[in-house]
Amino acid sequence: MLLSFIRYRFFSRNRETYRAIAQEFDTTAIRVYRLAHGKRSRSSKDYYIVKKLKEEGVLTATFGG
Repeated sequence: MLLSFIRYRFFSRNRETYRAIAQEFDTTAIRVYRLAHGKRSRSSKDYYIVKKLKEEGVLTATFGG
């Protein structure tokens, strides 16, 4: 978790996109970052976050959908 925070904070080019999506779905930007980088979706809200990431062009492809 700490490593993903460091990567998000210092190396992410999409930080503003993650923040905007997190605010829209009432979650944290770290959660959005982790979903964008392969964390498994566990709820319908996570599914909609991944869908929004695809629409924004952050994700190019997802498996299983």
